[in-house]
Amino acid sequence: MRWRLRGIVLLVWAGSVAAAQDDLPYEVLLLARSKERMRQALSQVLNYTCLETIQRLARGRHANAFTPLDTVLLEVSTVSSMGNKELLAWPGARRFEDADPSSFVSGGLMGTGVFALFARTVFLNTATTIRYYGDEEMSGRPLARFDFRVPQVWSGYRITANGASATVGIAGSFWIDPASLELVRMEVRADEIPAALGLERAVTDIDYARMRIGNSDVLLPQDAKMVLMLFSGEVRLNDIAFSHCHEYSAESSIRFDMPDPGVPFSTPPVRRVDLPAGLMVSIALETAIDSTTAHVGDILRGHVSGDVRGKGKAIVIPKGAIVTGRIRGLERAHSPGAAFNLTIELTELEWETTSAEFYGELLLKGPARVEGTRGPHAPPIPGTGVLRLTGTQFHVPAGFRMSWRTLEPNQSLKRSR
Repeated sequence: MRWRLRGIVLLVWAGSVAAAQDDLPYEVLLLARSKERMRQALSQVLNYTCLETIQRLARGRHANAFTPLDTVLLEVSTVSSMGNKELLAWPGARRFEDADPSSFVSGGLMGTGVFALFARTVFLNTATTIRYYGDEEMSGRPLARFDFRVPQVWSGYRITANGASATVGIAGSFWIDPASLELVRMEVRADEIPAALGLERAVTDIDYARMRIGNSDVLLPQDAKMVLMLFSGEVRLNDIAFSHCHEYSAESSIRFDMPDPGVPFSTPPVRRVDLPAGLMVSIALETAIDSTTAHVGDILRGHVSGDVRGKGKAIVIPKGAIVTGRIRGLERAHSPGAAFNLTIELTELEWETTSAEFYGELLLKGPARVEGTRGPHAPPIPGTGVLRLTGTQFHVPAGFRMSWRTLEPNQSLKRSR
């Protein structure tokens, strides 16, 4: 009862703008500032879409290891008119649906909320109770931990399992960087689970980082793990990654003035094209990557180092076309002889008045080893490649050349319906 009352007090104080800041305890002031920071970040997430790759695995009651079941690729988004819901679509469909996840897959376990719903519920919902737990260190980084709870009636968290679907409450923790006030990680546990779901426990861990999309730096989830424990003793794991995030918008305007004939016409609109699969693209980085200064989300820029020809020898991508992407992951490797796993994600190609979305696989190049997986079972994320770099530090110089082969978004990963 004591912590619950304290959590309510924290919530009220954190929402009070009139309170004198100098009189507030450290944890209350930190929560108030981080909530305001999250309000700004979540307002940016509206009208963004990302490719969500879900690798589903299972472990039997007496088994020691997980067995891959299938891979599901979906476009996920949330829009301003339906900010409390996540919308789904098949990759390339460009038409989002306010539908239950079970309508996209046959069988298995699925849940919503990872992309934006959990964060919106915890930080924007007045029904959320929050309490300060204390300071903790995570991967050598000092963070402040807060615990929270949201009743089922306000959570919006829906789980589908064993042919049943239900909304459950949520409880858990989130970790804030006190210096930047940014959300770093969130752990969400399902609460008030109906017996019909056959679930003993459901836990989701989400890691967040800022990424550059267009002209904005946007805080978005990078990856997540959803673990579901059944009463039967079986465990299901959804290994989730987000990539190829884009901003979309629709604008219209009416003008009643006549254009000035002395003003030149604007440049022609950019033509969007689709790249065929199987193109061999040589790319030279223009952005150096150094382990002492690089961060997840940093923008990468390069150019195509030679004409790319398709069938019939016609030029599909001209030499000099600009390619952009970002650092998708930067982790210290655990295997012997490897110091870092550097994940590179390429998303866009541009030349003259033409642009194209880029999906591809990174091929072996130079002294670095190229890996195609995110873990012992996880498949490659379309459009990314992992360089395993040795040494206590690394430096990838500008001019570093990579070879990529274009793919259809679902060519190498069979999706389940």
